[in-house]
Amino acid sequence: MAKNVAGIPVRRVSAEYFGDDAVDLEIMEVTLGLNRNARNKGDRDAKLLKIAFSALRRAVEQYRGETGERYPDFDIFVSWLGVRPEGGENGISRPLSSSDSAKSQAHDGISKDGPTTA
Repeated sequence: MAKNVAGIPVRRVSAEYFGDDAVDLEIMEVTLGLNRNARNKGDRDAKLLKIAFSALRRAVEQYRGETGERYPDFDIFVSWLGVRPEGGENGISRPLSSSDSAKSQAHDGISKDGPTTA
């Protein structure tokens, strides 16, 4: 649960990015013009996370619409997004389209009801 400060929920998020991920982060900040629209590093990071959180919320809603799952399994959802496992090449592949997702699920033995067992 988030900590409260003067009755307002507060949640601190901290992450360090290295290598290609750090470069990708810089590219996204420049693409979105965050350096021009933020007063300082903290403000820039907060704006970036606000955008990222909104995009994640939309992706979850799209996933729910396509699969009917109210609470997606983390590993299946991450795969659906096209995120590679830790240690993969910069962690992100191209986003999957609906048809790619169906092919990937069929290949991985994953249906909209979850993983299948043999």
